[in-house]
Amino acid sequence: MSDPSDPIDLPGQLEALTGMLTDSNPQLYRHLALYLQVLRQVLPQRVSQACFHLATQVHPQRYAELSQERRKWLHRQVEQLVRRCSSLLTVEQLAILADQIARENQRRRRHDQQQILTELTLAGDPEPIPGSDVSAELLPPGSVQLALAPPLSGMAFAWSRIGHGDSRQEEDGEEPEAETAETGLEDHQSLARVLAAGQTDRSDEPDPTGEETGTEAATQGDGSMDGQSPDSIWQPGRLPRDPRQVLRWMDGMELALARRLRNLSHAINVELLRAGVNRSLLPVSLLDAVLTGQLDTMAAPPNLLRLPLPFGGGVGSTQAQTMAVLLRAVEMELEEPRLRTCRRRLQQHRQEVRRMAQQFRRLQGRLRIHQAEQLWLQDIRPTPNPDD
Repeated sequence: MSDPSDPIDLPGQLEALTGMLTDSNPQLYRHLALYLQVLRQVLPQRVSQACFHLATQVHPQRYAELSQERRKWLHRQVEQLVRRCSSLLTVEQLAILADQIARENQRRRRHDQQQILTELTLAGDPEPIPGSDVSAELLPPGSVQLALAPPLSGMAFAWSRIGHGDSRQEEDGEEPEAETAETGLEDHQSLARVLAAGQTDRSDEPDPTGEETGTEAATQGDGSMDGQSPDSIWQPGRLPRDPRQVLRWMDGMELALARRLRNLSHAINVELLRAGVNRSLLPVSLLDAVLTGQLDTMAAPPNLLRLPLPFGGGVGSTQAQTMAVLLRAVEMELEEPRLRTCRRRLQQHRQEVRRMAQQFRRLQGRLRIHQAEQLWLQDIRPTPNPDD
């Protein structure tokens, strides 16, 4: 057996790597803050361009039929939505939303696991065959009993429903985290009542910027961190010291940014529908399915979504389709060189953090092996006899 003594100071290397990561965290914060600053600057123009194309190129007659007062009202509503969303496009606000999304995913996973355990428990209690007078207690051990009821409900295995997105596998091999579903603007009954009433008081509507009700609304109004868990990696004013946690932090911020833009898109589509420019409203779950790649789309201008409809379009006629606003960061980056520059810096920093995470994992593995070898030698060392 080889001597497990290792001259390399593994704890010191881990501490040095942690120090390098801590020193680079402020730079990551600056890169992300600059990206969001540029995004806030270009967002009004990109929203205006998408709405302009939808109103003048896709539905010009509907827009022309609107009164001047109605048109000005629509522009004011869209501008107000963009301003409200821009005020939430900061590192601090996205960190709050990322923490809430993570806890939402955790609650959903616990609920799904509990549901599966419950159904497995119920499935373990056999029922007698319909029409048979032989009870389960009279059957010999190991008997197979047939029943007409399904063994498990299909709802227990609905892990990747439309709107929840695909699970993301972390680079460090940790448990994948699923995309989240909307908890505020999916109240379609409330939305239907608003649309049926036409121009009504907006106090009954869900927040059009996508501010979720309940836990999220309690923290986003004043930016407080009351609903944030103490051990969250999205704590205000500091980033994690573990490179694997930093990768999760960056993924959570990207997910929160996509949620913000999706919520703004849905709110703008609601206003276009209320104004009469659009005649249909795509549900939030459908927008999520497009963003996560679960649904194929047709070619469309930037920040617009074109979907074929399953009805209409008979033989010899064109395929029925619908268009809606769907803001995506990647499309804005393609049109804005400053955003591309900021994204490139973020990607370079991410590559560096990923390299640190791989080295951190290797050093931790070597340290655990070294500690186990030392304990093994200590356990097999003969105990000195006190009589000698």
